[in-house]
Amino acid sequence: MYTNLLDHGGDFRTVLDAEFDAAENVTVASGYVSLDIINAYQPNFIKIAESGGIAKLLLGMALYEGLGERKLEAVSSLNEQLLTFENLSGVYIANGRRYHGKVYRFYNENESTIYVGSSNFSSSGTQGNIECTVPVVNENQKQEIINFLDDLYSSEYAVTIDKTKITVPGKKRLIKKSIENYWGSINKYDPASISTEGLPKIEIPLDRLDEKEKSNLNIYFGKGRLNTATGIITPRPWYEIEIIASNDINSQESYPKGNFRAFTDDGYIIPMRTQGDNKKNIRSRKTLQIFGIWLKGKLEKSGALEKFHPVTKDTLAEYGTNQLKLYKIEEGKYYMEF
Repeated sequence: MYTNLLDHGGDFRTVLDAEFDAAENVTVASGYVSLDIINAYQPNFIKIAESGGIAKLLLGMALYEGLGERKLEAVSSLNEQLLTFENLSGVYIANGRRYHGKVYRFYNENESTIYVGSSNFSSSGTQGNIECTVPVVNENQKQEIINFLDDLYSSEYAVTIDKTKITVPGKKRLIKKSIENYWGSINKYDPASISTEGLPKIEIPLDRLDEKEKSNLNIYFGKGRLNTATGIITPRPWYEIEIIASNDINSQESYPKGNFRAFTDDGYIIPMRTQGDNKKNIRSRKTLQIFGIWLKGKLEKSGALEKFHPVTKDTLAEYGTNQLKLYKIEEGKYYMEF
Protein backbone atom coordinates (compact mmCIF):
# COMPACT_ATOMS: atom_id res chain seq x y z
CA MET A 1 0.00 0.00 0.00
CA TYR A 2 1.24 3.49 -0.88
CA THR A 3 -0.40 6.52 0.70
CA ASN A 4 2.31 9.20 0.39
CA LEU A 5 2.67 8.94 4.18
CA LEU A 6 6.00 7.64 5.47
CA ASP A 7 4.37 5.34 8.04
CA HIS A 8 1.97 3.85 5.48
CA GLY A 9 3.99 2.78 2.49
CA GLY A 10 5.56 6.11 1.57
CA ASP A 11 5.34 8.02 -1.70
CA PHE A 12 3.91 6.30 -4.76
CA ARG A 13 6.30 8.45 -6.81
CA THR A 14 9.23 6.33 -5.59
CA VAL A 15 7.46 3.21 -6.87
CA LEU A 16 6.81 4.84 -10.25
CA ASP A 17 10.46 5.80 -10.63
CA ALA A 18 11.59 2.21 -10.09
CA GLU A 19 8.88 0.66 -12.28
CA PHE A 20 9.44 3.03 -15.22
CA ASP A 21 13.18 2.31 -15.12
CA ALA A 22 12.65 -1.46 -15.25
CA ALA A 23 9.60 -1.76 -17.52
CA GLU A 24 9.70 -2.95 -21.12
CA ASN A 25 6.09 -1.82 -21.62
CA VAL A 26 3.89 0.63 -19.71
CA THR A 27 0.20 1.52 -19.67
CA VAL A 28 -1.08 4.36 -17.51
CA ALA A 29 -4.76 5.31 -17.37
CA SER A 30 -5.48 8.31 -15.14
CA GLY A 31 -8.33 10.76 -14.79
CA TYR A 32 -5.94 13.68 -14.48
CA VAL A 33 -2.25 14.37 -15.10
CA SER A 34 0.08 17.21 -14.14
CA LEU A 35 2.54 19.03 -16.37
CA ASP A 36 5.58 18.30 -14.21
CA ILE A 37 4.82 14.57 -14.17
CA ILE A 38 4.49 14.54 -17.97
CA ASN A 39 7.83 16.31 -18.27
CA ALA A 40 9.45 14.00 -15.71
CA TYR A 41 8.39 10.73 -17.34
CA GLN A 42 8.41 11.79 -21.00
CA PRO A 43 11.94 10.36 -21.47
CA ASN A 44 10.80 7.04 -19.95
CA PHE A 45 7.84 6.73 -22.31
CA ILE A 46 10.08 7.47 -25.29
CA LYS A 47 12.86 5.11 -24.14
CA ILE A 48 10.40 2.23 -23.74
CA ALA A 49 8.95 2.81 -27.22
CA GLU A 50 12.41 3.19 -28.77
CA SER A 51 13.39 -0.15 -27.25
CA GLY A 52 10.49 -1.88 -28.99
CA GLY A 53 8.01 -1.73 -26.15
CA ILE A 54 4.54 -0.20 -26.00
CA ALA A 55 4.11 3.02 -24.02
CA LYS A 56 0.55 4.26 -23.55
CA LEU A 57 -0.99 7.04 -21.47
CA LEU A 58 -4.72 7.72 -21.25
CA LEU A 59 -6.19 11.00 -19.96
CA GLY A 60 -9.69 10.39 -18.68
CA MET A 61 -11.19 13.87 -18.28
CA ALA A 62 -9.37 15.98 -20.86
CA LEU A 63 -11.98 15.97 -23.64
CA TYR A 64 -14.67 17.30 -21.31
CA GLU A 65 -12.74 19.56 -18.95
CA GLY A 66 -9.89 20.67 -21.22
CA LEU A 67 -6.17 21.01 -20.52
CA GLY A 68 -3.98 23.97 -19.67
CA GLU A 69 -2.09 25.32 -22.67
CA ARG A 70 1.37 24.14 -21.60
CA LYS A 71 0.04 20.74 -20.52
CA LEU A 72 -1.73 20.34 -23.85
CA GLU A 73 1.49 21.17 -25.69
CA ALA A 74 3.43 18.65 -23.57
CA VAL A 75 1.07 15.70 -24.02
CA SER A 76 0.60 16.50 -27.71
CA SER A 77 4.37 16.51 -28.20
CA LEU A 78 4.71 13.22 -26.33
CA ASN A 79 1.95 11.69 -28.44
CA GLU A 80 3.56 12.87 -31.67
CA GLN A 81 6.83 11.21 -30.71
CA LEU A 82 5.16 7.97 -29.59
CA LEU A 83 3.07 7.66 -32.75
CA THR A 84 6.21 7.45 -34.87
CA PHE A 85 6.85 3.96 -33.51
CA GLU A 86 3.54 2.71 -34.98
CA ASN A 87 3.03 0.08 -32.28
CA LEU A 88 -0.06 1.40 -30.41
CA SER A 89 2.10 3.70 -28.30
CA GLY A 90 0.59 7.15 -27.81
CA VAL A 91 -1.36 9.52 -25.61
CA TYR A 92 -5.04 8.62 -25.62
CA ILE A 93 -8.14 10.57 -24.63
CA ALA A 94 -11.30 9.00 -23.18
CA ASN A 95 -14.17 9.59 -25.61
CA GLY A 96 -17.80 8.74 -24.95
CA ARG A 97 -17.65 8.56 -21.17
CA ARG A 98 -15.50 10.29 -18.60
CA TYR A 99 -12.84 8.04 -17.11
CA HIS A 100 -11.87 8.77 -13.52
CA GLY A 101 -9.88 5.67 -12.59
CA LYS A 102 -6.17 5.35 -11.85
CA VAL A 103 -4.46 2.20 -13.15
CA TYR A 104 -0.75 1.62 -13.73
CA ARG A 105 0.51 -1.44 -15.56
CA PHE A 106 4.23 -2.15 -16.02
CA TYR A 107 4.95 -5.31 -17.93
CA ASN A 108 7.69 -7.35 -19.48
CA GLU A 109 7.26 -10.35 -21.74
CA ASN A 110 5.93 -12.72 -19.11
CA GLU A 111 4.95 -10.67 -16.10
CA SER A 112 2.78 -7.66 -15.23
CA THR A 113 2.93 -5.44 -12.19
CA ILE A 114 -0.32 -3.53 -11.71
CA TYR A 115 -1.28 -0.80 -9.26
CA VAL A 116 -4.77 0.58 -8.72
CA GLY A 117 -6.05 3.18 -6.29
CA SER A 118 -6.66 6.88 -5.94
CA SER A 119 -3.35 8.28 -7.20
CA ASN A 120 -3.68 10.39 -10.33
CA PHE A 121 -0.63 10.65 -12.59
CA SER A 122 0.31 13.95 -10.97
CA SER A 123 2.58 15.35 -8.30
CA SER A 124 -0.30 15.70 -5.86
CA GLY A 125 -1.45 12.15 -6.58
CA THR A 126 1.96 10.54 -6.29
CA GLN A 127 3.47 12.65 -3.49
CA GLY A 128 1.37 15.52 -2.17
CA ASN A 129 -2.09 14.22 -1.26
CA ILE A 130 -2.85 11.42 1.14
CA GLU A 131 -3.88 8.66 -1.26
CA CYS A 132 -4.27 4.89 -1.21
CA THR A 133 -2.85 2.88 -4.10
CA VAL A 134 -2.14 -0.84 -3.90
CA PRO A 135 -0.44 -3.50 -6.03
CA VAL A 136 -2.70 -6.16 -7.47
CA VAL A 137 -1.39 -9.59 -6.46
CA ASN A 138 -4.17 -11.98 -7.47
CA GLU A 139 -3.50 -13.32 -10.96
CA ASN A 140 -7.19 -13.56 -11.90
CA GLN A 141 -7.72 -9.95 -10.86
CA LYS A 142 -4.65 -8.95 -12.86
CA GLN A 143 -6.09 -10.55 -15.98
CA GLU A 144 -9.45 -8.83 -15.42
CA ILE A 145 -7.67 -5.46 -15.21
CA ILE A 146 -5.64 -6.22 -18.33
CA ASN A 147 -8.87 -7.04 -20.18
CA PHE A 148 -10.38 -3.81 -18.90
CA LEU A 149 -7.39 -1.77 -20.09
CA ASP A 150 -7.59 -3.40 -23.51
CA ASP A 151 -11.23 -2.31 -23.78
CA LEU A 152 -10.52 1.13 -22.33
CA TYR A 153 -7.89 1.81 -24.98
CA SER A 154 -10.05 0.47 -27.81
CA SER A 155 -11.80 2.76 -30.31
CA GLU A 156 -15.02 2.23 -28.36
CA TYR A 157 -13.77 4.35 -25.48
CA ALA A 158 -10.61 6.18 -26.55
CA VAL A 159 -8.81 7.98 -29.36
CA THR A 160 -5.31 9.39 -29.63
CA ILE A 161 -5.07 13.06 -28.73
CA ASP A 162 -4.15 14.12 -32.28
CA LYS A 163 -7.67 13.06 -33.32
CA THR A 164 -9.38 15.34 -30.80
CA LYS A 165 -9.89 19.03 -30.30
CA ILE A 166 -8.97 19.65 -26.67
CA THR A 167 -10.03 23.02 -25.36
CA VAL A 168 -7.93 25.28 -23.15
CA PRO A 169 -9.87 26.64 -20.13
CA GLY A 170 -10.14 30.40 -20.37
CA LYS A 171 -10.07 30.22 -24.16
CA LYS A 172 -13.19 28.12 -24.42
CA ARG A 173 -16.45 29.69 -25.58
CA LEU A 174 -19.38 27.88 -24.00
CA ILE A 175 -21.75 29.40 -26.52
CA LYS A 176 -21.00 30.33 -30.11
CA LYS A 177 -21.60 33.97 -30.91
CA SER A 178 -24.45 33.07 -33.26
CA ILE A 179 -26.20 31.06 -30.52
CA GLU A 180 -25.53 33.80 -27.98
CA ASN A 181 -27.08 36.35 -30.33
CA TYR A 182 -30.07 34.09 -30.92
CA TRP A 183 -30.60 33.68 -27.17
CA GLY A 184 -30.33 37.45 -26.79
CA SER A 185 -33.11 37.91 -29.36
CA ILE A 186 -35.57 35.62 -27.53
CA ASN A 187 -38.73 37.57 -26.73
CA LYS A 188 -39.65 38.24 -23.11
CA TYR A 189 -42.92 38.78 -21.27
CA ASP A 190 -44.24 39.35 -17.75
CA PRO A 191 -44.78 35.95 -16.05
CA ALA A 192 -47.38 37.57 -13.78
CA SER A 193 -49.59 37.92 -16.87
CA ILE A 194 -50.22 34.16 -16.94
CA SER A 195 -52.16 32.23 -14.33
CA THR A 196 -51.78 28.44 -14.33
CA GLU A 197 -54.90 27.88 -12.26
CA GLY A 198 -57.17 25.41 -14.00
CA LEU A 199 -54.79 24.78 -16.91
CA PRO A 200 -54.10 21.19 -18.04
CA LYS A 201 -50.67 20.19 -16.74
CA ILE A 202 -47.98 17.85 -18.01
CA GLU A 203 -45.37 16.79 -15.43
CA ILE A 204 -42.11 15.38 -16.78
CA PRO A 205 -39.83 13.81 -14.13
CA LEU A 206 -36.19 14.58 -14.89
CA ASP A 207 -34.63 12.32 -12.27
CA ARG A 208 -35.23 9.20 -14.36
CA LEU A 209 -33.52 10.87 -17.34
CA ASP A 210 -30.17 11.22 -15.58
CA GLU A 211 -29.68 7.55 -14.76
CA LYS A 212 -27.08 7.26 -17.50
CA GLU A 213 -24.22 9.73 -17.58
CA LYS A 214 -24.83 10.24 -21.31
CA SER A 215 -28.58 10.86 -20.93
CA ASN A 216 -30.39 13.60 -22.81
CA LEU A 217 -29.59 16.03 -20.01
CA ASN A 218 -25.93 15.05 -20.33
CA ILE A 219 -25.36 14.85 -24.07
CA TYR A 220 -22.10 16.72 -23.48
CA PHE A 221 -20.60 13.57 -21.96
CA GLY A 222 -21.44 11.33 -24.91
CA LYS A 223 -19.07 10.65 -27.77
CA GLY A 224 -17.73 13.79 -29.35
CA ARG A 225 -18.76 14.85 -32.84
CA LEU A 226 -16.55 13.45 -35.59
CA ASN A 227 -15.67 15.77 -38.46
CA THR A 228 -15.48 13.25 -41.29
CA ALA A 229 -13.41 15.62 -43.43
CA THR A 230 -10.66 16.11 -40.83
CA GLY A 231 -11.12 13.04 -38.62
CA ILE A 232 -11.10 15.31 -35.56
CA ILE A 233 -13.45 14.74 -32.61
CA THR A 234 -14.84 17.67 -30.64
CA PRO A 235 -17.07 17.56 -27.53
CA ARG A 236 -20.77 18.25 -27.93
CA PRO A 237 -21.84 21.76 -26.87
CA TRP A 238 -22.20 22.10 -23.10
CA TYR A 239 -25.74 23.47 -23.29
CA GLU A 240 -27.06 20.97 -25.83
CA ILE A 241 -29.96 18.99 -24.35
CA GLU A 242 -33.33 17.50 -25.19
CA ILE A 243 -35.84 15.68 -23.03
CA ILE A 244 -37.58 12.45 -23.97
CA ALA A 245 -41.10 12.03 -22.64
CA SER A 246 -42.18 8.47 -21.89
CA ASN A 247 -45.28 7.02 -23.55
CA ASP A 248 -47.45 7.58 -20.49
CA ILE A 249 -46.64 11.30 -20.80
CA ASN A 250 -46.59 11.90 -24.56
CA SER A 251 -49.93 10.10 -24.92
CA GLN A 252 -51.74 12.63 -22.72
CA GLU A 253 -54.28 14.81 -24.50
CA SER A 254 -52.69 18.10 -23.47
CA TYR A 255 -49.14 17.07 -24.49
CA PRO A 256 -47.70 19.38 -27.17
CA LYS A 257 -47.55 18.00 -30.71
CA GLY A 258 -45.09 19.67 -33.07
CA ASN A 259 -44.13 23.33 -32.79
CA PHE A 260 -45.16 25.34 -29.72
CA ARG A 261 -44.09 28.38 -27.77
CA ALA A 262 -42.97 27.91 -24.17
CA PHE A 263 -43.64 30.88 -21.88
CA THR A 264 -41.14 30.23 -19.12
CA ASP A 265 -41.63 30.92 -15.43
CA ASP A 266 -38.82 33.50 -15.58
CA GLY A 267 -40.13 35.54 -18.49
CA TYR A 268 -38.79 34.08 -21.76
CA ILE A 269 -40.76 32.92 -24.80
CA ILE A 270 -38.80 30.00 -26.23
CA PRO A 271 -39.69 28.46 -29.62
CA MET A 272 -39.96 24.72 -28.92
CA ARG A 273 -41.03 21.57 -30.69
CA THR A 274 -41.73 17.91 -30.08
CA GLN A 275 -40.66 15.40 -32.70
CA GLY A 276 -39.68 11.77 -33.22
CA ASP A 277 -41.79 8.70 -32.49
CA ASN A 278 -44.97 9.75 -30.70
CA LYS A 279 -43.45 13.27 -30.57
CA LYS A 280 -41.49 12.10 -27.56
CA ASN A 281 -38.45 14.38 -28.08
CA ILE A 282 -38.85 17.81 -26.45
CA ARG A 283 -36.34 20.33 -27.72
CA SER A 284 -35.87 23.97 -28.61
CA ARG A 285 -36.21 24.93 -32.26
CA LYS A 286 -33.22 25.92 -34.41
CA THR A 287 -30.70 24.63 -31.86
CA LEU A 288 -30.88 22.27 -28.88
CA GLN A 289 -28.69 24.68 -26.96
CA ILE A 290 -31.45 27.25 -26.34
CA PHE A 291 -33.38 24.79 -24.18
CA GLY A 292 -30.13 23.93 -22.40
CA ILE A 293 -29.16 27.56 -21.82
CA TRP A 294 -32.48 27.97 -20.05
CA LEU A 295 -32.68 24.69 -18.08
CA LYS A 296 -29.00 24.13 -17.28
CA GLY A 297 -28.65 27.86 -16.73
CA LYS A 298 -31.21 27.66 -13.94
CA LEU A 299 -29.31 24.80 -12.31
CA GLU A 300 -26.04 26.75 -12.58
CA LYS A 301 -27.47 29.97 -11.19
CA SER A 302 -28.86 28.09 -8.19
CA GLY A 303 -25.43 26.64 -7.43
CA ALA A 304 -26.69 23.07 -7.88
CA LEU A 305 -24.70 22.44 -11.09
CA GLU A 306 -21.08 23.21 -11.93
CA LYS A 307 -20.11 23.57 -15.56
CA PHE A 308 -18.70 20.38 -17.08
CA HIS A 309 -20.26 18.18 -14.39
CA PRO A 310 -23.19 15.84 -15.13
CA VAL A 311 -26.73 16.52 -14.01
CA THR A 312 -27.58 13.87 -11.40
CA LYS A 313 -30.35 13.11 -8.94
CA ASP A 314 -28.31 14.99 -6.34
CA THR A 315 -28.18 18.01 -8.66
CA LEU A 316 -31.95 18.05 -8.98
CA ALA A 317 -32.46 17.46 -5.25
CA GLU A 318 -30.20 20.41 -4.44
CA TYR A 319 -32.04 22.55 -6.98
CA GLY A 320 -35.32 21.73 -5.28
CA THR A 321 -37.36 19.96 -7.96
CA ASN A 322 -37.02 17.15 -10.46
CA GLN A 323 -40.12 18.13 -12.42
CA LEU A 324 -40.40 20.05 -15.67
CA LYS A 325 -44.01 21.23 -15.92
CA LEU A 326 -45.91 22.29 -19.03
CA TYR A 327 -49.29 24.00 -18.59
CA LYS A 328 -51.38 24.17 -21.77
CA ILE A 329 -52.68 27.70 -22.28
CA GLU A 330 -54.02 27.06 -25.76
CA GLU A 331 -52.97 25.09 -28.84
CA GLY A 332 -49.28 25.78 -29.48
CA LYS A 333 -48.87 27.87 -26.33
CA TYR A 334 -47.60 26.51 -22.98
CA TYR A 335 -46.38 27.86 -19.68
CA MET A 336 -43.09 26.07 -18.80
CA GLU A 337 -41.97 25.81 -15.19
CA PHE A 338 -38.80 24.41 -13.67
